[in-house]
Amino acid sequence: MKRNLIISVFMLCMVMLSMPMVQGQSYQSPRLAEAKFSHKTMAILPVYVTEKDNSSTAKKEGRQGITQEDETEGYNLQRSFYNYFITRKPKKVNWTLKIQTYEETNQKLKDAGIDYTNIIQTPKDKLGQILGVDAIFICEINKLRTISDAGAVAVDFLVGYGGYTGNIDIATSIFESSSAELMWKFNHKIPTSYWGRSDYLVDNIMKATINKFPYKEKTK
Repeated sequence: MKRNLIISVFMLCMVMLSMPMVQGQSYQSPRLAEAKFSHKTMAILPVYVTEKDNSSTAKKEGRQGITQEDETEGYNLQRSFYNYFITRKPKKVNWTLKIQTYEETNQKLKDAGIDYTNIIQTPKDKLGQILGVDAIFICEINKLRTISDAGAVAVDFLVGYGGYTGNIDIATSIFESSSAELMWKFNHKIPTSYWGRSDYLVDNIMKATINKFPYKEKTK
């Protein structure tokens, strides 16, 4: 049984290694070309993080669902997105709208009685009114763990190859506040490993999103 498990995990690792680091697909509304010049302001919501741990260790311990750590990470990622948009803008490119500071966004949400657990369910037009912006940037991250760190280390040790523990699905989207219409969406997947640094994963998420961000125009 253990031998079959090791072989199965090894094959999974081989498949994941053959994938590009970031796989993605995007959507743009037919109205985007017009809307991106009429939208003047945008707010970045706290990132909604969920985690599903299918590893044998988690099943024994009963670890599932959203945790306080996920909420903390969601606010940290919101701040990272804002900082990346401000400091990591591609060369010879300008954003066509102003991005509201994450501090102002969070204060307005708090004043309206909206906390981390119900942000994602709140209607987009209501959020737009609360935040006073034309567009809302939303990121949802779903972490799927299929094997524990200890299991990944064991596979790596036994076969000398692997280390993958699962993957992260990232869905970033922009909604028009007034109509609640989806204007843009970019989905991508990043494989994770026990040896992967968290800052490296954040870098991949941010760079992939900013490179696809539609509210930009080239400068001379």
